[in-house]
Amino acid sequence: MNDATGTTRPASARVHIDGHLGLIHAPSLERADARAVFDIEGEIQTGRGRGAIRRIDAACGRVVVRHYQRGGIIAKFSRDLFLWTGADATRPFREFRITQHLAEIGLPVPEVVAARYQRHGLGYRADLATREIAGACTLAERLAQGDASIDWAGLGTLIARFHAAGLWHADLNAHNVLYDAAGRVWLIDFDRARCVAPFATSLAGNLDRLARSLRKLGHGALVAGASWTTFHRAYDQAVQAAASAR
Repeated sequence: MNDATGTTRPASARVHIDGHLGLIHAPSLERADARAVFDIEGEIQTGRGRGAIRRIDAACGRVVVRHYQRGGIIAKFSRDLFLWTGADATRPFREFRITQHLAEIGLPVPEVVAARYQRHGLGYRADLATREIAGACTLAERLAQGDASIDWAGLGTLIARFHAAGLWHADLNAHNVLYDAAGRVWLIDFDRARCVAPFATSLAGNLDRLARSLRKLGHGALVAGASWTTFHRAYDQAVQAAASAR
């Protein structure tokens, strides 16, 4: 089921609102354990974009915690404070729900553990916890290592599966494509993602965003060459096949 913001609302999440604090978590986790996830110190990993992540050992296993931060010009005025418009509209609640929905329909996304917001006046700060994907490295990292074995057709087919489900990714870049130790491909970071009509024309913008990311990382020749052609051909074929099956 979708709400007015285009966010799918799975029925299996547990939600607790306690004054200034809001918490949503997987039903397999006790409330106390879900709250504790955000208080555990762990290994901090800095990276590109809007801040760092924290890797921790929680009661439910290895978890990655991401603090929501702003980017661009507005970050100069408010690095991590977002305007409060209601619990269901908060970025952590929306990302938790849409990621959980994608997992429930069989798409390769991280398992969401918990998300929280803390209100501060007219705004809020927030965090999201997902289960760590063991041995994962990003598409950007593989390219930086000169890895020539990337399955571009497989990646195109995978993204088509997300688009067949109507998923519009707000920031599909080479850092948000992960490969685990077994070579399986995952998409991560569904902050500001939304569900639209399957095969909507706006979804093509995701491919353009990925191409811009690759060029920014110095792989413009790849985008102009056979690898990207292979990627696009596989994507188009998968979209056509999915559309025909509907």
